[in-house]
Amino acid sequence: MKQFLPILILFVFVSCQASTQKTESQKADISHAPEDEAITKAVADTYKIISFKEGAQVNYEHIKNYFVPQAQLLNFRNDTLETMTIDQFVTVYKNLVETNGITSFHEEEIKGTTDQFGRVAQRMSSYKTYINNMDSAAERGVNSFQLIKTPQGWKVSSIIWDVESDKLKMPDYYLNSDPAK
Repeated sequence: MKQFLPILILFVFVSCQASTQKTESQKADISHAPEDEAITKAVADTYKIISFKEGAQVNYEHIKNYFVPQAQLLNFRNDTLETMTIDQFVTVYKNLVETNGITSFHEEEIKGTTDQFGRVAQRMSSYKTYINNMDSAAERGVNSFQLIKTPQGWKVSSIIWDVESDKLKMPDYYLNSDPAK
């Protein structure tokens, strides 16, 4: 019995230490977990701010609030890389809407995946766009959002995108939410 008591005390001590270490480890995992929900919301808000219903007024200047001031937008819409600042993008978008008879515009994410480390994140986001009606998508493509965490929350620092075409079809992994589909 005398030998059993020291073993029991040692067992209880080791168990308490392991439990404390596990709790500290769990806390570390939680504090470093990706902020997927906040990043996903920042991307959804970006889609939402450029979308508008028929008869609605677009607040073009408000679009800039979802981006850092130095944001870059790059696309391959016409098979040639086009690079814009956020100010240039807003001007191009406004001109597109006002000169092409666009009365409603809706863009939404089809599927997205997020990678994050600390205050930087990337979201690969397949999207579809509806112009003047919601009957069928006018365009599909993939946006690569780069985001940074600012004191005001997650902001877009750049978007790089390409548009689906006859020569460039979107693979299934960008279209299905369920990998088994």
